[in-house]
Amino acid sequence: MSKREFRTAESYKAEHKTRKMIVPFLSSRGFRNVRDDRKAIGKSESQTVHATTPGGQPIAMRVKLCWRRTQKKNTHSAVQLLAKIRDPGDWEGSLQRLVDGARREGATHFLFVQREGERVALAAQVPLSDLVAIWSDQRRISESLLAEGKLGRRKKNHATNGSSPTLWLRDDAAPTVAGALWGHAGVRNLVVDRIDETEEALDDTFDDMPGIDYSLLGSDGASKAAATRSHVKRDQRVRGVVLRRAAGKCEREGCGSARDYPGFLDVHHILGAEKSDRVWNCVAVCPNCHREAHTAPSRDQINQALLDLAMRSKESGRSAVPG
Repeated sequence: MSKREFRTAESYKAEHKTRKMIVPFLSSRGFRNVRDDRKAIGKSESQTVHATTPGGQPIAMRVKLCWRRTQKKNTHSAVQLLAKIRDPGDWEGSLQRLVDGARREGATHFLFVQREGERVALAAQVPLSDLVAIWSDQRRISESLLAEGKLGRRKKNHATNGSSPTLWLRDDAAPTVAGALWGHAGVRNLVVDRIDETEEALDDTFDDMPGIDYSLLGSDGASKAAATRSHVKRDQRVRGVVLRRAAGKCEREGCGSARDYPGFLDVHHILGAEKSDRVWNCVAVCPNCHREAHTAPSRDQINQALLDLAMRSKESGRSAVPG
């Protein structure tokens, strides 16, 4: 009996299709001078994409693709980092060798991609230096969920996945696992964010929730209206640390809302970004709680409770999340 091949012809075809989508996808996100460097490895390929970020920085991303989607309803997304580790007692060492190899070949980042049909559904740009820490966080979170019996019939740790170190971009059953990736400082969500390193994201500035001018409701011929936006310089590392601390869940006591996709949580500057852009002035909250913190009649009490929570994280040292 002939040996059964691990991958099918359809999977190789799907792989090549996804890799061809990377360059136009990055161009659509504002990257310039995008160059695709691919090398054949048997029927498969390795891929490194060189580009200039919108902020003018050169970057080289080693591309790794997530598992091929084969079901109508997909509730998870993950990428196999290595087929198998060399030493069962040295997971981090095996991953560090993967990182070192990519760095020797000139890469600065990994780019993890999940395709759905004709679009890129998930794309995480991860600095090489952060990969091991993110994977370790996912392993720790999954181990805790398994011990608490919160993963149902799942018996394997997400990150170890038997003997194959794996990174998770999504899991509906355990959103905090993927949250360790998306909330990590330095990780870019290239699907949600249009990356511009010369301009920070706008949130909690003066016009965050302006009043409604009902005369502007509706349109004929897509007319344009002038608008004034406030710009407040903020440190994106603060945002990353706060999101990572939240691990995918709204931090407001009594809420705890979570979703499986990145970008669900807002970072709320309790005192206002104009006054303080510090970890202990920020909390990660769901959109509903964020609006209540700004507009509810009890907003003063809500914000005081949020500030107490943020300050407790400072006092306990949890705000200084390693990464």
